[in-house]
Amino acid sequence: MANICFLNSTKTWGGGEKWHYEACLHMHSKGHNVILVTNNQSELYKKIKKTDIQYVNLDINNLSFLNPFKIRKLNKVLKENNIDCIVINISEDLKIGGLAAKKAGVKRIVYRRGSATPIKNSFLNRYYFKNVITDVLTNSNATKLSVLANNKKLFPEEKIKIIYNAIDCSNNSKEILHNNNSNDELIITSLGRLEYEKNHQFLIHLSKELKDRNIKHKIYIGGDGSLKEKLVKLSKELNVHNEVIFLGFIDDIKKFIKSSHIFIHPSLWEGFGYVLAEASLCHKPVIAFNTTSIPEIVINNKSGYIVELNNVNKVANKVELLASNSKLRDELGTYGFNYINSTFNNSFIYKQMEEYLAPKNKKNKISALLITYNEENNICEVIENISFADEIIVIDSFSTDKTEELAKKYNNITFIKREFKNYTDQKSYALSLAKNNWILFVDADERISLSLKNEIISTVNSSNPAAAYFMYRIFMYKGKKINFSGTQRDKNYRLFQKNKVKFDPSLIVHETLIVNGIVSILKNKLLHYSFNSYKAFKIKMLRYGEMKAQEDFVKNKKATPFHLYIKPIGKFVEHYIVKFGILDGIKGITISYLYAISTKNRYKFLKKLYNGTQK
Repeated sequence: MANICFLNSTKTWGGGEKWHYEACLHMHSKGHNVILVTNNQSELYKKIKKTDIQYVNLDINNLSFLNPFKIRKLNKVLKENNIDCIVINISEDLKIGGLAAKKAGVKRIVYRRGSATPIKNSFLNRYYFKNVITDVLTNSNATKLSVLANNKKLFPEEKIKIIYNAIDCSNNSKEILHNNNSNDELIITSLGRLEYEKNHQFLIHLSKELKDRNIKHKIYIGGDGSLKEKLVKLSKELNVHNEVIFLGFIDDIKKFIKSSHIFIHPSLWEGFGYVLAEASLCHKPVIAFNTTSIPEIVINNKSGYIVELNNVNKVANKVELLASNSKLRDELGTYGFNYINSTFNNSFIYKQMEEYLAPKNKKNKISALLITYNEENNICEVIENISFADEIIVIDSFSTDKTEELAKKYNNITFIKREFKNYTDQKSYALSLAKNNWILFVDADERISLSLKNEIISTVNSSNPAAAYFMYRIFMYKGKKINFSGTQRDKNYRLFQKNKVKFDPSLIVHETLIVNGIVSILKNKLLHYSFNSYKAFKIKMLRYGEMKAQEDFVKNKKATPFHLYIKPIGKFVEHYIVKFGILDGIKGITISYLYAISTKNRYKFLKKLYNGTQK
């Protein structure tokens, strides 16, 4: 049983609100704890009040994410209800809901996209998609493509899931309800808000073309909106006001569609064309434009016709063909009914949705691996930090402090002593011992936050994970965060699938993976408590320099006066100026200096290797 929050503050009623309402009802009926956060002036609020589903009122606008009181209220709701997953509808809701959910430690923050309009490549969007959203749910392939249309790197494609909108396919008989005074009058219906994107003026121009061709017809338009007056005026100007009838809001959609011979949908774009599916379920042939998700709902030449945008002549040709061929209308209508029933039937779409929002307890196991040497100050804390893993293996390089004694107090770890040759060799050995395919590799001085832990668990149990994941690290020096000095882009492979990687044998320090598959990056960062003292930092940097020299020696590289005297200065300048160490104050000078002496020591040691004087 999962604890799920649906957040939708939209006041009007549309496809997104219909989806949230029906999703709430279904997940609640399956025994999940469901709470809806909405606006008490919304149509969704009016409907949910009639159910026994818990709901919370929250008035949200585009700047609500700057209101700490509203964030605190939503954060409190999420914490009190122990929410595992929040599903958010629109960008306004995402701004505040995403922040509150992240602060509350919600494992999954799902942005549900129902519109196929491309997402702007703005700073705010980049921040939310990279740091807040964990999953994106779309209702069509066209909507999925629109997410990355303006920025291919905005969000990992493998975390964008398509689940079509569920359609109630029951009680859809082939009953014909149109009652014409004249048997040769063609009845066309269309349904949608009288707004720009629904493009109803096209139907008025189509009516004129049909009238010019002497095709007796009526076009009934259901729906209301801000453009009604202009549309009525246009129909009078083109002298088709007797043929184009505006009916306003339609209560019984199925009865309305069934009263026609053909359904025409002139919309310029659709997130998911509910009404197109409804028309096919009413056994009606459909004519629509080749835009966004429409070709996923209307199968050209089989359930209707897909025509190029705003081509009045071509649509009129299709209407004329259907007007004179009732058998063709029946064939297209029957195919459409069968296609919608087999593709969007709520009986299996709801099952997909439940599996996505509340996955069963089946979980992929994780092996956490750790290599140590004299880590008595870190060992207990790091073992407890990674205790969520199913297996913990510690490979120790014969520590001379209390590392072994402290580690062996924990019953859930395997502690092995092994001589240290280099990092790649030691980590490759640890990897060979892991029982599970998912590997979490951490250093003793690294810590995993609650948000990162939740992201790791969600990632390894996702439907289409990458082969390996980088984690960015927040560099801590003497307990304080370092923002620059070259640390701002510090990242390492820390989570990966054992059967898709191996350590690069050519590197013995700053080891890395050779990955067979997709590489991605986790949003939450690893805390790297690098050094508590200058002395410890210096010892480690000098050690790294010597191991880099060993790599150079194997590759037949030699130390020249440039490497010994100029390159260390260049390394200092790189970290202090180019990588903005100057902004880290005294610590920036210290870090840049230690990088410089590590570089100098590297080439001094390399020279010793060639002279045979190394210890």
